Amino acid sequence: MKTSAAENLKRIRRPALTIATGLALFLAVLSTERPAVAQEFTFHAEPAAAFWMDSPQSDRFTPGFYIALRPGIALGRYVALQWSYAMLVTPAGEGFNDTGLAHFLSTGVRLFPLAELQPEPDPLGGLFMDLNLGYVWTGELDRFGFDAGIGYGFQVASWMSLGPVLRYGQIFQGDNLVNQDPNDAQFLTAGLDFSFGPPYEKEEVVVCPECVPERIEVIKEVQVIKEVQVQAEPDANVCSDLDQDGVCDKIDRCPGQSGPAESWGCPIDPCSGKPLVVLVQFKFDSAELPAETGQKKPMDPVLDAVAAAIAQDSACRVCIMGNTSAEGTDDYNDNLSRERAASVQSYMTEQGLAKSQVPTTGFGSRCSADQNSALPADRKVVFRRLEEGEVCPTECPAP
Repeated sequence: MKTSAAENLKRIRRPALTIATGLALFLAVLSTERPAVAQEFTFHAEPAAAFWMDSPQSDRFTPGFYIALRPGIALGRYVALQWSYAMLVTPAGEGFNDTGLAHFLSTGVRLFPLAELQPEPDPLGGLFMDLNLGYVWTGELDRFGFDAGIGYGFQVASWMSLGPVLRYGQIFQGDNLVNQDPNDAQFLTAGLDFSFGPPYEKEEVVVCPECVPERIEVIKEVQVIKEVQVQAEPDANVCSDLDQDGVCDKIDRCPGQSGPAESWGCPIDPCSGKPLVVLVQFKFDSAELPAETGQKKPMDPVLDAVAAAIAQDSACRVCIMGNTSAEGTDDYNDNLSRERAASVQSYMTEQGLAKSQVPTTGFGSRCSADQNSALPADRKVVFRRLEEGEVCPTECPAP
């Protein structure tokens, strides 16, 4: 039985419109602005249980198995291009003999709408949605089809994420095929998405030490104290150290006096009158004093020395001034800096000082070396001696 040209046109109109719509969406996504990042290859494997949603498939077949393999390229934090091979197998139902088998070859896009909220620019983890369009082979029939999924990946390694995924698929059926039901085949799958990609490496933040003396090379989210100590080690071939305190002169704020690296080479004596900068090195967005394994915290010896110096002079009152790096709003940073100063004050009172001897204030990020900087060295406290009747300052102290 032959079909007319009008019937053929009607048969292909619906899949053609769907493919055109998908391509338009794909081009729109690619045309949006995104960060200029290196393209990374990814690979996704998706085993799942499959269920037919419509008749006659739901009558002829029982629930079955779906597996998809999807190599891809991450084009940015928000979008990846992917290719798919998938196979759908559903056993024959009662009264039927043939197992349902479909092979899918398709191209699609994977979107990460909440990538900005991820702690790292990682193309694997987090919420994702994808759409795939292509060719479906079922027995002797060649047809168009598509599938759309939504899932969430949990990062289990720097190179792998794992999480649940739900998927809807549809195989288009011509309306006038001989001995074939005109209804499209529709199915749902529920399974796991295994995503693989290159291991994520944290970005190094390099600051020019020659531009501003107190700026040093740091690695993001690594304690600056350790970096200062590494650079402070005297080496005749690397730096000079006039006061022989183990802090190179290029970063030593007191090159004629001995002091530890945590105070930029200055003596631990806030009662001397000169503001004392101490790299307490709070973690990002935290007011807790840094801790390490064991009972002793890394800042205890330095803060103990500061408390002892204040205790030796009954007339000495010292303002504890908290600071933050430049991330965040001004109001938020002001509150965080005050909380940091309060944490140090609490430690000082545990050493026997009265709160009246160590009042607190916070400057937020206003006293940063660079207002646009995320330098961890700005997460610090400054101790400044107060004269009789004087209160904590409202302006940044002189260096």
